[in-house]
Amino acid sequence: MAAITSLGAGSGIFSNDLVDQLVNAERAPTQQRLDQKQSLTEAKISAYGGIRSAVEALRGPMEALSTPEGLKAFSASSSNEGVAGVSVDASKASRGSYSLNVTQMAQAQSLASGAFADRDTTSVGSGTLTLNVGGVATDITVDGSNDTLEGLAASINDANAGVSAGVVDTGSGYRLVLSADEAGEENAIQISVADGDGNNTDGAGLSQFVFDGTTSNMDETVAAMDAKLEVNGIEITRPTNTIEGVVDGVDFDIKSLGTSTVKVEQDAEAVAGRVQEFVDKFNALQDVIKKHAGFNPESGQGGVLSGDSTVRGIQNELRRMMTTIPEGLEDSPIRMLADVGIKTQPSTGKLEFDQARFQEQLQENPEAMTALFAEKDGVEGIAERMVNTVTDFLASDGALANRTEGLNNALRDIQDQRDRLDMRIASYEERLIKQFSAADSLISQIQSSGDFVAQQLASLSPQNGQS
Repeated sequence: MAAITSLGAGSGIFSNDLVDQLVNAERAPTQQRLDQKQSLTEAKISAYGGIRSAVEALRGPMEALSTPEGLKAFSASSSNEGVAGVSVDASKASRGSYSLNVTQMAQAQSLASGAFADRDTTSVGSGTLTLNVGGVATDITVDGSNDTLEGLAASINDANAGVSAGVVDTGSGYRLVLSADEAGEENAIQISVADGDGNNTDGAGLSQFVFDGTTSNMDETVAAMDAKLEVNGIEITRPTNTIEGVVDGVDFDIKSLGTSTVKVEQDAEAVAGRVQEFVDKFNALQDVIKKHAGFNPESGQGGVLSGDSTVRGIQNELRRMMTTIPEGLEDSPIRMLADVGIKTQPSTGKLEFDQARFQEQLQENPEAMTALFAEKDGVEGIAERMVNTVTDFLASDGALANRTEGLNNALRDIQDQRDRLDMRIASYEERLIKQFSAADSLISQIQSSGDFVAQQLASLSPQNGQS
C-alpha cells in the first residue's frame, strides 16, 4: 500500500483545510479577547499621553504667575522720542515719572593725520606705533611690509585695538583717519611711537602720528565726549548714549539735546494676558479630560478613561486649589480667584475670565494680588501651589507615569499571553495532524481491504453462474 503523503490522500475525508478550520476555531475566541484588551490598553495609554501633554502645557503659564515678578508688567513712554527713547525691564522696574534734560551727547573721538602725497607708495616711516584706548595698549610694528598709509591702516584694523582706521582722499593729499570704536572720554585715543629715526615727537617718520596729550601731531576732528543729562534735576554722566543703571529696570536711549518726560506705568493688560494664557490652558485641559474621561449622554458611551480614579484625582485637586483661600489672606481684599474675575463654570468645570475686573484689582491691590498668586511671608500662593502639584503629577514617579507604566506592563502581559496561545495552538495543530493522519491511514486500510474482498467476490460470480 502506498504511503499517505498528505491529509485526506488515503481516505478523502480529512484534509489540511479541515485542520486549519479547527485550529482557527480554537484560536479565535482567545485571540479576539486579547485583541480587544490590547486595543483598549493602547487607547488608554494614548489618552494618558494627551492628558499629560495638556498638563505640561498648563505648567508654563502657571510658572509665569508663581513669582512676584510675574504679577508685574510695566510700559514706558517718552514725551519726546526725538530726544530720548526708553526701554523697561518689567522684573526690575517700578512706577515713576522722570524729567530728562539732555545737555551733551556722547561721541567717539576721531583723529586725522597730515596729508601724504600717495596712499600706496609714500613711506610713513618705521618703528613701533602704540595705541592706547580705554587703558589698553596695543603695539603695531611698522616696517617695509606696511610703511604706507594703506599698509598702516590695514595693520591698525587687524590689531583689534579699539580703533578703526581708514584713508581719506582730500583732493590735495591723503590723510590717515582714526576713529575710536566706542564713544566717551574713557575711550579717547592716545598714540605714542618708538620711531625708527630716533626722534619720537617730531613731525617726521612715525612721529607724525603722535597724539599723547603732550604732543599732538594729529588733528582731533571729533572730540571724545561723554553723554550728560539731568534726570529729575540730578546730573548724570555716561560714556554712551544708552543710559543704564540710573533708574532700576529703565534704560534711556538719548538721541539729541533737549528735554523729555519719561513715564513708567504698570501694564495691567500685559499681566492680564498672562492670566488669560493660564485660563486658556486650563480650559484646554478640561476639554482633553472630557474627551477621554467624559460621558456622552446622547450615545450612552463614556471615554476610555471614564471613571478613572487618576484622572478624577487630578481634576479634583486642581479645582480644589482654584477655590482655596491661601493662608493669611482670610481678611485680605483679595482672598480667592473669584475676587479677581476668575470664576469656574459649574456645568463644564472651565474658567471664565473677566479681564476688566482683574486689571482693576491689580491697579488697586497689587500686593494682595501678588500674595494670591505667588508668595507672601513664606506662604505659597495659588499659582505656586499649582506649579508644585502639577510638577508632582508629571514626575517620573507621579500619578500619570505610574498609571502609564501599569498599562505598559499590561501590554507586555498581553504579548506573553499571545506567545502562550501560539505555543498551545501549535501543539493542538500537531496533535490534530497526528490524529487525522492515523485515522486517515486506518480508513485507507479498511477501504483497501473492502476493495480486495469486493474483487474476490466479483471473481467468484462467473463460477457460481456456471454451476
